[in-house]
Amino acid sequence: MALYSHTQLRTFEDCPLKYKFRYIDKIKKPEEQTIEAFVGSCVHAALEKLYADLALCKQNSLDDLLASYRETWEKNWLPSIKIVREEFTPQNYFDYGAGCIRNYFERYKPFDQSRTLATEAHLIFPLDPPGTYKMQGYVDRIARRPDGTYEIHDYKTGRSLPSQAEVDSDHQLGLYQIGLQARWPDAERVELIWHYVGKDTLLRSRRTAEQLQSLRQETIETIGRIQSEKEFPPHPSGLCDWCEYRPDCPVWKHVAAMELLPPAQFAADEGVHLADDYAKTKDEMDRLARRLDQLRELILEFCRQKQASVLAGHSVRVAVKFGERTKFPGKNDPGRESLEEFIRRLGRWEEVSDVSASELAKILQEKRWAPELLEQLRRFATAEPTSSVHVTRSKDREE
Repeated sequence: MALYSHTQLRTFEDCPLKYKFRYIDKIKKPEEQTIEAFVGSCVHAALEKLYADLALCKQNSLDDLLASYRETWEKNWLPSIKIVREEFTPQNYFDYGAGCIRNYFERYKPFDQSRTLATEAHLIFPLDPPGTYKMQGYVDRIARRPDGTYEIHDYKTGRSLPSQAEVDSDHQLGLYQIGLQARWPDAERVELIWHYVGKDTLLRSRRTAEQLQSLRQETIETIGRIQSEKEFPPHPSGLCDWCEYRPDCPVWKHVAAMELLPPAQFAADEGVHLADDYAKTKDEMDRLARRLDQLRELILEFCRQKQASVLAGHSVRVAVKFGERTKFPGKNDPGRESLEEFIRRLGRWEEVSDVSASELAKILQEKRWAPELLEQLRRFATAEPTSSVHVTRSKDREE
């Protein structure tokens, strides 16, 4: 039986093809580690040590935690860790992480607000009574307050702060609450807590039974879409710049390959030539289309002024036709509601194809209804001018 995680479901929603590459085809790619992710893992390790040691009646000092943080950093640091913002050095990020730990320590010491039940807790839980749909997740910390309220803690080292509305609709910790209550059925009161340690900010949220049931159903539906998906199409977005599967993706395969070529080989590639020629031709066609629209308006205005309907050219003639068409209110136009009510009262809804404007115009033109009904229908119609321009060859000039 398949076991899903919030990350898996989020990957599918972001890009079904990436989901297929990673979880179905199981294509292993060396993911490029960013400095932000590295800082987060080091800070998490220090906070996990804090509570793991407390469980054994050892309270670390701030210096102890910072020393552990430095040791984790130095042990796991790799030169390949990516720093996008070149104006910052690894030391800048190290100091930021140390500040996160300092913020947390000073806010919560002596850490007796609640009793820790588990750190990095692995939850496996069903979404439905038969256990057809199962989820798993790792919780940073689970605790219980003296009043019996359970807490789900999540540490965030990012520099952006979400709104209260965003955390109130967060799926990940909501799913973790379902898992917590499956493990501890006595957990009637649960609070979800996000520690934005870089901002020294705490955000809290609670879920009602109705909200959790809705989350269960929505998650089951997402799993159902995954299980019934046949194509797994790519979904291009800004996330593509960070995706390790770019060289395998049909959207980016050629682009990624060309990025690696020296200028001379890039210029000689057939695909590059085809793309350039198509873009050039499309631009030219768009320019000609705009010029054609301009000429059309000039011809119509000329014919209006000269009261002519055909213009003579070299071996060509351009015919112009002016007329009008009957127009009825569209779906968002004033009077549409009154028109629909009128059609329903007549019992003619099906006849006009769900109030099709073209069908109503034909009814007027062909006089399909009784005269008194046509007169009432005509009150909803307006006349709209039309014009057309056609080119024909001049046989006389050709001869």
